[in-house]
Amino acid sequence: MEIYLVRHPKPCRSEGLCYGRTEVPVDPDVLAAATASLRSRIPAQVLRHAMIFTSPASRCLGLARGLAAPREPDIAEELHEMHFGAWEGTPWDSVPRAELDAWAMHVWTYRAGGGESTAMVAARWRRWIARVAAEIAGQGVPAIAVTHAGVIRVALAGANRLGPELELDVPFGSVHRIHIGIVDMAAPDINATQCTP
Repeated sequence: MEIYLVRHPKPCRSEGLCYGRTEVPVDPDVLAAATASLRSRIPAQVLRHAMIFTSPASRCLGLARGLAAPREPDIAEELHEMHFGAWEGTPWDSVPRAELDAWAMHVWTYRAGGGESTAMVAARWRRWIARVAAEIAGQGVPAIAVTHAGVIRVALAGANRLGPELELDVPFGSVHRIHIGIVDMAAPDINATQCTP
């Protein structure tokens, strides 16, 4: 199964803010430009036939609706960004340095702000992939997931396209293509293919 991972457009007033699950709006003009750009970068045939899924966050949902029109995208809670607990909605520079250092030292297991760990996000991603793989098995259609940088990083790590330190810039509106080979529906085998810039 081919899957296109799309990061949402840049939200308004989000510079320097830890906003994980916090709702942050996207300017309508930015959303329209991102939709048009993605429609030119994702093959028309893929957009016509793909199952389109989205995080419930409005910054993803608006873009997914633009890509799926006239259809409606499927909302998937598993595609939500990491929950940053007490850090949610606060400026990054107000998070205690010792906590940021602890997260950097234990990127997979540390629960940022007492919220989720990267391993928890990866487990959500694997559950979603197994469910989608079962839904579209044998149909030969791709999937598009409009989601967040954290989810994209764990997906790319699972596809062996990113090391365990998860260091990768995931620009707003970027598209990353991976191939999921179904070994069995409960445990998909994720293989890397070309990344779409």
